[in-house]
Amino acid sequence: MNLVKKILIVHGDAKMKRRLVLLLADAGYDIRSFTQGDPALETGRVEWFDLALVDAYLTGKADFEFVEALKKVQPTVPVVMLVPQLELPIIVKGIRMGLSDVLPTSNDLRPLLRRVNNLLNPSQQPSTEGESLSVAELADAEAVLQVLGNPEIGQTVDPFNTPDFRQELLRGAKERAQLESKVERLAHEKAALEAEMKTFVTQNADAARMQTEFKDLRTQREVAAAAQVMIDQKARALAEARSELARERNTLEEERKRLAESAKIVAPGGKTAEELATEKTELEALRTKLTVEETRLREEASRQQHEATQIAQERRRWHEDLDLLREQETNLREYEARLRQLQAQLEADRVLWFSSRPVSRSPFQDDAAVKAAWEKLQRATDLLEAERAVFRDERMAMRELESDIKRRETKLEETEGRLSEQEKRMRGMPVLSSTPFATTGGTPPGVTPANKPLKMISRTPFEMAKSLLGRKDGT
Repeated sequence: MNLVKKILIVHGDAKMKRRLVLLLADAGYDIRSFTQGDPALETGRVEWFDLALVDAYLTGKADFEFVEALKKVQPTVPVVMLVPQLELPIIVKGIRMGLSDVLPTSNDLRPLLRRVNNLLNPSQQPSTEGESLSVAELADAEAVLQVLGNPEIGQTVDPFNTPDFRQELLRGAKERAQLESKVERLAHEKAALEAEMKTFVTQNADAARMQTEFKDLRTQREVAAAAQVMIDQKARALAEARSELARERNTLEEERKRLAESAKIVAPGGKTAEELATEKTELEALRTKLTVEETRLREEASRQQHEATQIAQERRRWHEDLDLLREQETNLREYEARLRQLQAQLEADRVLWFSSRPVSRSPFQDDAAVKAAWEKLQRATDLLEAERAVFRDERMAMRELESDIKRRETKLEETEGRLSEQEKRMRGMPVLSSTPFATTGGTPPGVTPANKPLKMISRTPFEMAKSLLGRKDGT
């Protein structure tokens, strides 16, 4: 199937531009014509042309600025420069710029038409029928005219010069011209319909592929939701561990106060002042370590809280993106339904046209209908490309979100590893199992069993945090 070739005509002379448009449109080409360069360049940015006919004196003087701008917009389009008469400087400069040809625009435009046909259809043999007669045909025509005009054989009147014969010839020529125009228009409409049907089939395939990609996005969204649930569970476990550490700290503080009160009472036969000072120094060192650890835990809790806030914000933005994706999916489905409806309508019109072809005209009454249908198809194609670009951007955003979630999970695992290492280091610290007076086997003087110091906890804060995290993770 040969599609209609599209030609761009840019000529400063409106009369010559009109002649070129009529000549090439009658030859079956799709024409876009302009008298100025700026609107022609704007059209070249949105439409693709098979050939460009450009006036060399578009700005009033021999200037190749428009040709250079057109080559930047469409580098592969063949360009033919039109001049009133051939000039050697223009031909040399055109060859250096890579022009396809430089042609003069005289009163007879048939050589230009033949050159355009050769450029657009190089494999098609040029037709010379009807342009010239052979020598034998000219001799036969002269012999017939001599016989018809010879009074000696009785032929004094031309039988082909009667009014009835001339009217019959004129009527036959008109009918032939109408039939040829109708056949050519039907061929153009058929080519345009086939191209439109091919475009619709491609769009349907793209819509099916987009549906598959949407399913993949839903699967990725479910995986991200499961990962978010795991992060929430670990955050709750860390919050419980922090609460347990706070309770341990309060207990240690109370034990320290009791030890301070009991250290003021010294019984006869009890520990010496040097032993008490040594134990006090150890307790002070332990308290300093606990203070440092408490500060670090507070900073860690602050970082965890900040990260939880960021995760909540990301989750809210993610839900908004999901809502937007649902809305765009609905719009794409509606657009696909409209395309299917338009395809069904075109099929119905085509069947109706073929069924009523002997007695009815084409669905398109003139070239304006074909042009409107083509513009509508171009707009639909542009909209589909825009939707594709938006969909690719959203898919990339979803991948970045998934990568961010994985990085945060890795960061949480590293935090847990650091906590485990610190717990192992803290296991080597001395832990008191009773008050300083527990080694004497009795109670200090003035201390009753009711106010006897309580036994200190034997587990470190990190052991309790590990046990809580172990229960949450199932280990």
